[in-house]
Amino acid sequence: MKTSFSHIGSFAHQVLARSKSALVSGIASRGIYLQPKSDWTLYISQEKFRGPLTLNLKEGSTRLEKIKPGTSAQIHPGEIIFPDGDITISLEDVNIWHPPGIDNEKKVKPGRLDSILTLANQNAPDNPYLPLLSKDPGPIPGVPVIGERIQNLRDALKTGGLEKIEEGAIKLLGLGPGLTPLGDDFLLGVLLTLNRWGHVISPRTLDQQENSSPRQDANITQSLNQIIRENTHLKTTLISSSLLACALEGAADERLLKVLDGLFSRHTITQGEMRDLLRWGNSSGITVLAGMAAILDS
Repeated sequence: MKTSFSHIGSFAHQVLARSKSALVSGIASRGIYLQPKSDWTLYISQEKFRGPLTLNLKEGSTRLEKIKPGTSAQIHPGEIIFPDGDITISLEDVNIWHPPGIDNEKKVKPGRLDSILTLANQNAPDNPYLPLLSKDPGPIPGVPVIGERIQNLRDALKTGGLEKIEEGAIKLLGLGPGLTPLGDDFLLGVLLTLNRWGHVISPRTLDQQENSSPRQDANITQSLNQIIRENTHLKTTLISSSLLACALEGAADERLLKVLDGLFSRHTITQGEMRDLLRWGNSSGITVLAGMAAILDS
């Protein structure tokens, strides 16, 4: 059975160009995770939402139920073949998706965070992770220490202490259950915001220190990026490590970018866009939003 992709993320395109085979490492409700050897994790999706590591199947394409965890895939220049399921997915004439560009001339910090948090509360009033959006998150069911560790990282970012920032980030990496642990999701929101809009939301803006220098500001973001690069392969899952690597480049699923970029562009963020973000993973969307809010509200 042969089908094709409608879009492939730019990071996924790079991975496919340097890989010859992969294994199915996980199954989601609307897609599968594909793990090439020693590279980022790809996601073959039956949904329309695009992302840097996402390969979107064309609408009406073959169902993926035949593909099971551990199934092997052969990667060729023009197609991906799953021999066990007799499925071939064409890579010919596919659209390469790149994260939208940003306005590097923009210098004004957005001021509509309260409205976004209100939208989140309206769309997910019973979500157990909703407290992560508050300034005092407190214990979270299943991961009671995460509230305290999130607060510690927030405090370190405000004061600009490199050692405390590094310590706080390391203690969040891999924290919690799942393919993308809660601590990683929070860090993804922080990293995505700083690496995409750092020219507006710099550590100098965060800590409001009179004696902060531009060089120190740059060092804080660079230090946080470096500590993530050095520790993800030791402390968390391959899937989560791949998503964090994208965030370091200011890239993420378009559901996250629409809300984050919408704050800076003065775009009116709709109920639908907020629902899409909150549905990104079982708990990932709301926790990523908490990471964004931690930076924007500081």
